Amino acid sequence: MKWIAFVLLLVPGWLTPSLRAQDPLLTTDRVPTPTQHRVVPAAAYPTYGVYEAILYELARRHPDRCRVEVWGTLPSGRRILALKLTQGIRQERARPQVLCTAAMHGDELAGYWVLLRLAEDLLTNDEAGLLEQTVIYINPLANPDGAYAAGDYSLAAARRGNANGVDLNRNYPDPDDGRFPDGNAHQPETRIFMRAAERRSFDLGINFHGGAELFNYPWDTFRTRHPDTDWWRKVSREFAQRAQHDGPGGTYFKDRSNGVTNGHDWYPIAGSRQDYMNYYHRTREATVEITNAKRLPAAELPTLWTSIRGALLGYLREATYGIHGTVTDRVTGRPVPAHVTIPGHDQMQSSVYSSTAFGDFYRYLAPGTYRLQVSAPGYRSRSLIVTLADKQRRYLHVVLERDSDLVPARKK
Repeated sequence: MKWIAFVLLLVPGWLTPSLRAQDPLLTTDRVPTPTQHRVVPAAAYPTYGVYEAILYELARRHPDRCRVEVWGTLPSGRRILALKLTQGIRQERARPQVLCTAAMHGDELAGYWVLLRLAEDLLTNDEAGLLEQTVIYINPLANPDGAYAAGDYSLAAARRGNANGVDLNRNYPDPDDGRFPDGNAHQPETRIFMRAAERRSFDLGINFHGGAELFNYPWDTFRTRHPDTDWWRKVSREFAQRAQHDGPGGTYFKDRSNGVTNGHDWYPIAGSRQDYMNYYHRTREATVEITNAKRLPAAELPTLWTSIRGALLGYLREATYGIHGTVTDRVTGRPVPAHVTIPGHDQMQSSVYSSTAFGDFYRYLAPGTYRLQVSAPGYRSRSLIVTLADKQRRYLHVVLERDSDLVPARKK
């Protein structure tokens, strides 16, 4: 999709005359009201205050499926917010944890609006039942200081870096280039996301950028391929094909290798969020560039949504496929935090762990037959053979025996 004109259509009722003159991206200053059918503006970016109001209004309208989480507050007073979406939100259950985030480069704006639209779409039209099967965290604005550099009512001066001018996608610990690969201290935004990743253990992730149209998979820092590259190639190709099919005129999402690239092949970088999440937290997170125009005209947003919606939902459904398992203690039945690995396949931190709370784990793999090894300190390891077809979910309940249970009792 080649975004040609930077001509913007006015959206009646969403703007004051002063803001129309102030901001060519047509932000809105109208706070959503309970009587509005839709909360997210159809073809406008919200001001910062309205952005926060949209999140809280969605949570108010859907209290059983939506909650606002404050992940942190920046020195500017702006906040890193996320919507937590899942059916039966008051009850914690074993489900894949999915992260959707955008605008860590503050001038790459389209993903900001797209993720607001995604949240409302899932809450009002979840035909695939994603909220019943997963927990989805949506952070539409990862760099509010960069986006609103000119003030809360304007995106006209949106810039790539944060308030300190730091590129946040070079600021994460890097498995090849060290803890501070860009020479800067970890920024407030970086620390907030690192803390969120530690606390929530995301299984699948997608990070929206702008400036190209392609699906970028790991690694960015290593020339060596990720052990699950067969899976990455499959899901990235499917994403690109769906976006191309749904985009107008057959021109959308065809950059690089027909809409797909390995990060290092495109251009190597150090300190990317993608590599940090994949290596240090074993999340399967992709970087997806969704528009050639960084500052996409607001009038083009509905067309972008039509083009990207199917591909995005298809990627999120990947969280429901693969190997879903639980690991428990044979005697107590309690969950066991265990290491789940595929010998001869896993390397570079590609194995996964079961959670402490529920003993659940999720492993996304290309079709094939795999030997899983499940181990935990104080327990006897187990091996299982699993055959996985395309778009298939296999449930495993792995019961581990303590080493002490295997030692015969001494006779008196």
